[in-house]
Amino acid sequence: MLEGPDRTQLVSLLAWYGELGIDSVLAGEPLNWMERPGTAPGEAVRAALSGAAHQGTGTAPTSPSPPPSPPPTPNRRATGGEQPPRTQQASRFTPVTPQAVGAGSARQAAAAVNSLSELRAALERFEGCALKATAKNTCVYRGAEQARLMIIGEAPGRDEDLEGRPFVGRAGKLLDRMLGAIDLSENDVHITNIVYWRPPGNRTPTPQEAQVCRPFLDRQIQLVAPEIILVLGGAAAKSMFNASEGIMRLRGKWKQIEVGDASIKAFASLHPAYLLRTPAAKRLAWRDLLNIREALSKSSD
Repeated sequence: MLEGPDRTQLVSLLAWYGELGIDSVLAGEPLNWMERPGTAPGEAVRAALSGAAHQGTGTAPTSPSPPPSPPPTPNRRATGGEQPPRTQQASRFTPVTPQAVGAGSARQAAAAVNSLSELRAALERFEGCALKATAKNTCVYRGAEQARLMIIGEAPGRDEDLEGRPFVGRAGKLLDRMLGAIDLSENDVHITNIVYWRPPGNRTPTPQEAQVCRPFLDRQIQLVAPEIILVLGGAAAKSMFNASEGIMRLRGKWKQIEVGDASIKAFASLHPAYLLRTPAAKRLAWRDLLNIREALSKSSD
């Protein structure tokens, strides 16, 4: 039997598998969870791990109730080759996804946050986003704690993950130069992303990952209290505007983002990483920056 760190790591790995719904190494037939509404995916693993945790304490674990057996598969020959209709109860069953569970716990955690330092601490404790398992650091924000302009990008990259702050790599340096062109610096803005952890391989964050992080981001927006939100990149724009169009259709247009009781002006533009790959698009980004500068100037009059 494994002891010490090896056993601890194995138990942690199995717990992670359980959260993903993996509770069997191999099965002869696939499991249809739609026909097992009384048992959540991963329940068997969680029960086994709970029992392992009680071994060293001398307390007996609570025996979980056996899962209901799936209904027998009807014999096509006996029924004339037709399957009986599904019951109404089964057709209404909606499985609980890990994203839904994560978003629910995120809403509870975010509601208790009253400052950016508390937000950081809550994110450090949060285990509802799978991105955290492969990231080195949590990237919450850089810049001013309160600012008239809040910038929201897509996700941390390699440099951001190493340093623990958003937009510090090549794209971040280009963003700083772009802000300087309209007389703004890091001290004048608040910069963050729609997710707080680097996706593996610098891939684009999924809508589900952004959804899990959204309660924290909404609370962050409330704490920063910006007059204008600048959204950078297609994934961020789709998430923030709940849109399906690409960034070329979303950019250059003023929209409203509803956060709590506040309605905040928002504007989408091209991500600096895209501008590094496509320098010809900088002229479009410059037009967007001029719109931002004009809006900030009008709101200060």
